Amino acid sequence: MANSRKSPRLNKSSVAFAITSFERALEAILARVVLSEGAAIAVACSGGLDSSVLLHLSADFCSRHGYVLHVFHIHHGLSPHADQWLTHVQSQCQQLHCPFEARRVNVTKVDEHGPENAARRARYEALAELCTRHRVGLLLTAHHQDDQAETILLQSLRGAGIPGWSGMAELQRNHALLPPSVVLARPLLECSRKQLEQIAQERAIDHIVDESNEDERYKRNAIRHQLFPVIEKHFEGFVHTLARSAHHFQEAQRLLDELACNDLQHCVEDGDLQLSRLALLSDDRRNNVLRYWVHLKTASYPSQAQLLQLHQQMMHAANDAHPSVVIGQWTFRRERDCLIVHSDVSNDQPPMLPLNVVWRGEEQIDIPEWRGGLKFEGGERGGVDPDVLLQGPLTLRARQGGERLKLDQSRPSRSLKNLFQESGVVARLRPWLPLLYVGDQLLFACGLGPNCTAVEKNPGVRLQWQAWSPDKRSEEHTSELQSRLHLVCRL
Repeated sequence: MANSRKSPRLNKSSVAFAITSFERALEAILARVVLSEGAAIAVACSGGLDSSVLLHLSADFCSRHGYVLHVFHIHHGLSPHADQWLTHVQSQCQQLHCPFEARRVNVTKVDEHGPENAARRARYEALAELCTRHRVGLLLTAHHQDDQAETILLQSLRGAGIPGWSGMAELQRNHALLPPSVVLARPLLECSRKQLEQIAQERAIDHIVDESNEDERYKRNAIRHQLFPVIEKHFEGFVHTLARSAHHFQEAQRLLDELACNDLQHCVEDGDLQLSRLALLSDDRRNNVLRYWVHLKTASYPSQAQLLQLHQQMMHAANDAHPSVVIGQWTFRRERDCLIVHSDVSNDQPPMLPLNVVWRGEEQIDIPEWRGGLKFEGGERGGVDPDVLLQGPLTLRARQGGERLKLDQSRPSRSLKNLFQESGVVARLRPWLPLLYVGDQLLFACGLGPNCTAVEKNPGVRLQWQAWSPDKRSEEHTSELQSRLHLVCRL
């Protein structure tokens, strides 16, 4: 559907100010984002007013500064005009000489959060795939000042706290629906919708009008068309005022995050949250740490109900209990004194076929298939004869059941199941601890130790198993946590 709205009276000074605001914002974003060699910038473009203006301004900026700009369009199929919109965006990209690619998605999984949220999830999942395909490190979206005001009102009506009142950030790392390598940025947040309309008018930017934006069954549309005119009548310029409030709340949230970082320095060990140390904090600081910890792990903040459930289930459980709380696709579980997290999306299993290992004197051999690595330390009494390791053949195998291991010459061999129980290795981790064989003889059980029959009295090689995080994204968030902790220490 072509643009049929009456154009506003052109205010050239307002247009110039808005374009300058956009360029300053994008320059500041690029100064904070380090793009790896070969990484690209992309714009998510629906073909509507906001994203069309973003496309033209970004194409002009990237052309002048030597960046390659990709354009991604997501075809939801929800409108009878969706095919025309795709063709329109593709035509705009051809005129601007920007690489273009589209994805078709089916919005079928509508949950309790409604069709708007379902369409958003489908859109970002498709954008994530496109970003990965084209090595995009920075994705630009066309959210503007009016969108910010709508977001704040929606969040407040849902009972949100400071994170909700903070609205949308200009720069967002670790977006829950994007790969960790992609940074999401919103360079139009300081521009109003009226200013975008005037830019489109001055530059003759053609755009489509999505008829669903007039459907007041959707909450955002109801706020935009019913509430905004009433509020504007009594509080002129309130959109800008709410945006300014968002900046204040973002500052408050940053201060709370710094406090959480300071507290986490005393509560985290080996990447896990120690609940006994967390219990020493006041209620408010404990909740602040838990809220921040969940955000680091999942890239989203827990609701008040979820936070209360975490507190009740984890803080008051007995040491031999293993309660769990599911938040989205993540499961938080108590293991003794630790709060750990893993993703429920991953259904992969440890390798069932033997994996050949060749050791040539390295200090460590990474085994991605087993989510870990073998470490070899020389010069240790009670180590394994290095000739045995060099001659091989060495294989890593999964437990089949019934295996036995003799850890000490003075004691009989024991079943691995009993040894794991006595050593305190939790059942969830045991399948990911492989067995190292030399020929058909069990040489080393990861997580337990070597077979004593292979141990030398003379200095030999001491074997260790270095387990990786069971979930890649969880590990990346842990790295992010550690970097933030180091940053706070330097402040």
